[in-house]
Order: sequence, then structure tokens, then C-alpha cells
Amino acid sequence: MGVYLIEGIAAFLMYLLGGALVLFIYEAYVKTKQTNLMYMAVGFFVIIFGSNLNTLAAGIIEIPQYAAAIDMSTARTAALIIQLSGIIILLLSAIHPFGQKK
Repeated sequence: MGVYLIEGIAAFLMYLLGGALVLFIYEAYVKTKQTNLMYMAVGFFVIIFGSNLNTLAAGIIEIPQYAAAIDMSTARTAALIIQLSGIIILLLSAIHPFGQKK
């Protein structure tokens, strides 16, 4: 299974647009000092990183000297665990009222 051009473009756009979202949330945190916004930014960052882990691993497998370094089932499992931790961080930011930092 190779990494095709459309997958690479989609992964690039995911990082670009996801990074913009994280930056907007961080700017809101800087203005309001609400710690739940910081948790939200971190949660989205973790989810965005985990969502493209499969594509990154498939791209690394294409490089001959690293072909045996990564197993795709390990990459899928790691991606799911990373995404799950990002969702837990987002739930913490939504459920736990952190309030305004003083």
C-alpha cells in the first residue's frame, strides 16, 4: 500500500487547517486566560497529530532504509490511542469548569 498524492495533500491540509484552529483557540486563551481553552487547544493538537499518524507511517515505510522499522498495525493502534487521549483532554476542558485564571 503506497501513500498517494491525494493522501499527502489531505494530510498537509489537515495539519495546516488544524494548526490554524489550535492557534485561534490559543489566541482566545491569551486574551481570556481561561485554562479550559488551553486544554481545548492541546486536545485538538493531539487529535490532529493522531489522525495523520497512519499516513506518516505509510510514508516512512516507502523509504527503503526504514521499511522494516514500522508495522502498520502498530501505527493504527498508536493513532487510536493518541486520538483517544485527545478526546479525553477535550472532555476535560468541556466538563471540568476551570474558570478564569487570576
